Amino acid sequence: MKMRGKLIAGVALAALACAGEAPKAAANAAGDPKEVIATVGKAKLTRGEVDADVAKFIEARKAQIPPAQLEAAKQYLAQQFKQQFITKTLLLDEAAKKGVTITDADVTARANDIIKASQGRPGAPTSLDDLLSKHPLGAERARAEFRDSVLINKFVEQEIASKITVDQAGVKKQYDQIVSNITQRAKAAKPEQVRASHILVKTDKSKTEDAAKKEIDAIYAQMKDLKGGELAKKFAELAKEKSDCPSKAKGGDLGAFGHGQMVPEFDKAAFAQDVGKLYAPVKTSFGWHLVLVTEKIPAKAPTDADVAKAVNEQKPKLADIERMVKNRQIQQSFQAYVQDLLKKNGFAPPAAPRPAAKKRPVTRVESKPVEVKPAKAAPSKPADSDVKKK
Repeated sequence: MKMRGKLIAGVALAALACAGEAPKAAANAAGDPKEVIATVGKAKLTRGEVDADVAKFIEARKAQIPPAQLEAAKQYLAQQFKQQFITKTLLLDEAAKKGVTITDADVTARANDIIKASQGRPGAPTSLDDLLSKHPLGAERARAEFRDSVLINKFVEQEIASKITVDQAGVKKQYDQIVSNITQRAKAAKPEQVRASHILVKTDKSKTEDAAKKEIDAIYAQMKDLKGGELAKKFAELAKEKSDCPSKAKGGDLGAFGHGQMVPEFDKAAFAQDVGKLYAPVKTSFGWHLVLVTEKIPAKAPTDADVAKAVNEQKPKLADIERMVKNRQIQQSFQAYVQDLLKKNGFAPPAAPRPAAKKRPVTRVESKPVEVKPAKAAPSKPADSDVKKK
């Protein structure tokens, strides 16, 4: 099986945080920048070097770090940089002992793997130089770090990944279980659904209840006498212009949804309304809505053909399961290898400080659980909106 790229990509670097710390190398909160805080063979790390790296990372990420968590973030980063130095140095020394080397072609190939895997994402790199230019420590330092990571990954491939044999019976068992789960879900009757569009006028600190009601009434007045295609067209236009919901980008279209997916007031209105008819504004905890039901989809029991189609579209490839299992075994084996390497060299896993808990961003939509599976064409689903149940 081909090991380059996704199979072991990032395994080595991700495990650098497992680095240990020799008892004699305990770091103080502040001190002489020339003080050596970690020694691995002939390689030494000074406090000044760590502080400089921390400062660069903080500067690059300061917009993402709440002021109250700044000091905790600095301490955490300092510990991680020290740990990474110890583990990376040990791994590079082991790679040298085994005669592992890399070429410029290896570096280019790894960069191309990363670029290919990130295609289509916002801000995705288009070249190695572009990839390195985004690094907080600067392109020159990033190039050296990247080359080291390629060498470590090659070492992991040679000394760990290549020696792992996947239990094919276990892989088949996992595959069968996944297919069974997909089949059971596919056999479940599809509940009644509606497809609807809406226009939302929020009530918040910037807009009072009365102001929001007055605004939604004015929008309603522009459409209350319209019907059919004329109503649908005008509704979409006003949704794009007036709505406070992200669904405005689609003319207010929320897609199809079932009972219980939206907040109660909206749910009740959507399932009670007739298709293509505009009703008076509806009040929810988000604000005032105009709802236009565009389709009603009755409950339906799937046929055998429906089930077979769903299973065929959603089931993974056996090779994907094997790759997943092998990746997990590689990671586990590498973690154990690193811990043993640290121990043999007088280092022990430290009680590393954890960064302050990061507050999860408040979202306006509650996502439904999804199963990770190979990419397939997804069925239509409600658009992100300010009416989905929280």
